Amino acid sequence: MKILFFAPVFNQVRELPRVLAEFRESAPPDVGVLLVNNGSSDGSERLVRESGYPFLDLPRNLGVGHGYIRAIDWALERGVEIFGAMAANGKMLPAEIPRLLAPILEGRADYVNGSRFLAGGGSPNLPGFRRRSIPLVNLFVRAVTGARLTDATCGFRAFRLGLLRQAEFDWHAPWLYTYGFEYYLYAKVLLDRRIRWTEVPVTMRYPETGRYSKIRPGRDWYAMLKPWLRARIDGKGFRAA
Repeated sequence: MKILFFAPVFNQVRELPRVLAEFRESAPPDVGVLLVNNGSSDGSERLVRESGYPFLDLPRNLGVGHGYIRAIDWALERGVEIFGAMAANGKMLPAEIPRLLAPILEGRADYVNGSRFLAGGGSPNLPGFRRRSIPLVNLFVRAVTGARLTDATCGFRAFRLGLLRQAEFDWHAPWLYTYGFEYYLYAKVLLDRRIRWTEVPVTMRYPETGRYSKIRPGRDWYAMLKPWLRARIDGKGFRAA
């Protein structure tokens, strides 16, 4: 079974060396890694090219969703069966990748998302705003999809890539290029009662000081919430396997 995790990289020259070191030291040996340089200009593009890992070198940053889509296209062309995503900013632990894979490999789930709030998970230095806002997003997602999530915004996830082959919606649409893609797909999974999903505990590390996210207030928040509603309204889903 081919398993691939992708990590989008945008101007993370400070964090990326640690992330690459942790990949080498603790990622499972049967899990491939694909780095996607999203138009970096701070030197992290050089680290990506010299990492020794497969990579995509995108000249412009059209958004994390665009990098996600390009990475999935790359994976589909190479027969990848399980696809995962994690940040390249050091918040997520490659050593916890087996937690995401286990429910899929054991036949218990088709889509697995990490949660920092489940027992066994953690969120050192989680900013107060995030701690207060994530439960509100969870309530919003429950209202839209009916699913009871503990951490709707965690980007550490893995799923059977065959889901995209069964998609009846246009997952290449340009409106998904920013933060739309991952939440739109997640919403489609939750709305389709045939697809098995679960959450598993993971760790999300935040820096003690300095900027902890590239998400911009207002516009990016809208881009993260819109996909949930649109997924419900457009009524499109997945073909039967």
